[in-house]
Amino acid sequence: MSWPPMLRRQPPESADERPWTPEEVAVLAEAVRRAPSVHNTQPWSLRVQGRAAVLRLRSTPELAHHDPDGRDRRMSCGAAVANLAIAMRGLGWVADVHWHADDGEAAVIGMHRRPATAIDRERRQAIGRRASFRRAFAARPVPHLARTAVAAAATTQATWVDGPAEEHALARLLAHAARTNHADKTYQRELGAWIGPVSDEGLPAEVLPTRGVPATGLATGATRLPDQAQIARSLAQESVLVFSTITDGPRDQLMAGEAAERAWLEATRLGLVASVMTQPLRLSEVRAGLSVELGLGGMPQLLMRIGYPLAIPVPRADRRPLPDLFAD
Repeated sequence: MSWPPMLRRQPPESADERPWTPEEVAVLAEAVRRAPSVHNTQPWSLRVQGRAAVLRLRSTPELAHHDPDGRDRRMSCGAAVANLAIAMRGLGWVADVHWHADDGEAAVIGMHRRPATAIDRERRQAIGRRASFRRAFAARPVPHLARTAVAAAATTQATWVDGPAEEHALARLLAHAARTNHADKTYQRELGAWIGPVSDEGLPAEVLPTRGVPATGLATGATRLPDQAQIARSLAQESVLVFSTITDGPRDQLMAGEAAERAWLEATRLGLVASVMTQPLRLSEVRAGLSVELGLGGMPQLLMRIGYPLAIPVPRADRRPLPDLFAD
């Protein structure tokens, strides 16, 4: 005797086979939305299908002078991929990242369920707390164990600037970059187009650094530039991490962005704050000099300052509305 088809017992759907719930999709989308990006351009779009989340470079106004080759935009997308994977893990999914660098695309797939650990959940929560701290840090050194944990969270080479010789070499390169960028009127006009009143793209004027090492990392026409000796003294009080890759293709740049965001979120989880500097590295002589002076054996992609925050309010740049994230 055979049962009618509608009465046959259907095997229950495995939890590993179900697509994400609307609530999970909302968490993933917000994680992408909170990722850092060059000039807050948010150069990505998101597509979710089944248990795959596909992030791709979207069309954005060109940064012809800051980012002519798209390096910073690719690193920005790499940071958003890191947020996707960390948010997935925090939701109890094992995530697998597939890069399609030639297309400016990456797919993050939830492979199977595995309970999130307390650290997984803390890293997911850090996504919403992470912000760029473009101010002087508190006079409190970052402990060795914290530095080790932050560098270990990176997925590409991450090297601490260590000792007076490296600090003075970096100070010299940062001072050169700041003077060059400060005097470049064409570059300054482009930068100025991304600075202004509150907007869901670009940088509000109040987030810009005004002095110290952060000012050398994002020098505007109005920045008061410290001299090389001042920069070296400040670097001696800070922890600076240099992210580099052996080669320098689109995939390397995507992965450098992912590595930096993973380290940044680990720092945030540990109660630290950070800011990224890429403006100096738009100059080829600065990138080459860093590689030689720090003995990197590869191509530096970005610098990250890390420390403990002072008890001051930190302005945050706004983000595009969540529905715009899904527009290609």
